[in-house]
Amino acid sequence: MISDLFTGSAIDPTPRRQGRERGQLLGQRAYIFVLGLSVLLHPIPSPSAAQAAASGSSPPSPTTAYTSRPSGAAMARRQGAVVVSLLAAVLLGACLPAPAAAGVHLSTLPMAFAVTASTKPGQVLHSGVDKLTVTWSLNTTEPAGADDAYKSVTVKLCYALVSQKDRGWRKSNDDLKKDKACQFKVTQQAYAAGARGSFEYTVARDVPTASYYVRAYALDASGTQVAYGQTGPAAAFDVVGITGIHASIKVAAGVFSAFSVAALAFFFVVENRKKNK
Repeated sequence: MISDLFTGSAIDPTPRRQGRERGQLLGQRAYIFVLGLSVLLHPIPSPSAAQAAASGSSPPSPTTAYTSRPSGAAMARRQGAVVVSLLAAVLLGACLPAPAAAGVHLSTLPMAFAVTASTKPGQVLHSGVDKLTVTWSLNTTEPAGADDAYKSVTVKLCYALVSQKDRGWRKSNDDLKKDKACQFKVTQQAYAAGARGSFEYTVARDVPTASYYVRAYALDASGTQVAYGQTGPAAAFDVVGITGIHASIKVAAGVFSAFSVAALAFFFVVENRKKNK
């Protein structure tokens, strides 16, 4: 839990209270600023004659009132101390960590979609060449009206667990804003209630060599994930990425290597004959 430096209270990081905690922090900073500014601009006055009369005591004499006022140097020191305190409070408030924006967690989403891919388990596809067809539909177990808030569907290609091992840049995360497993967008389409969606996808050229599965998200009107579905781990398929070295380049490199060896042997024989003469 994160503690507020001003109140000492714990900041609840749950999505329901993060907005309220942010507002409280901003309110505290504004209160400190206004309080310091009011002290700076409005020094505490000495009791007036009217206040003395109301309290039943005798009003202070002009000489006493004059001598009770702080001197100019004392007033300057006081105002300087207030300014320093005000600046310190503002800087401290600005440095307070604001609560992170609430994110969508996969574990809180219903698995409302049935998702399939045309690939067979373990099938090998080649980036930029091969295709697969992805289909999705609402699970028959979902109650009527469960998809009323669904406005669009986005489908992504995700790294399988075997391809995430020892690769932090591919790790999955329950917080979808921090998730790095589903990096490759397959398609995004408007959602048609009760209808099956389908898309033929050509594996993008920038998809690297790894094992993958497919996940589909249902999005609401604001573009927030509200449900999902995915192919099972047993349905993972492999992709062979483009290495950047064409087959013709490999053939040419082999030919030149063989020619270099032959040329070296030829010149070696010629030099030996010259020495023997």
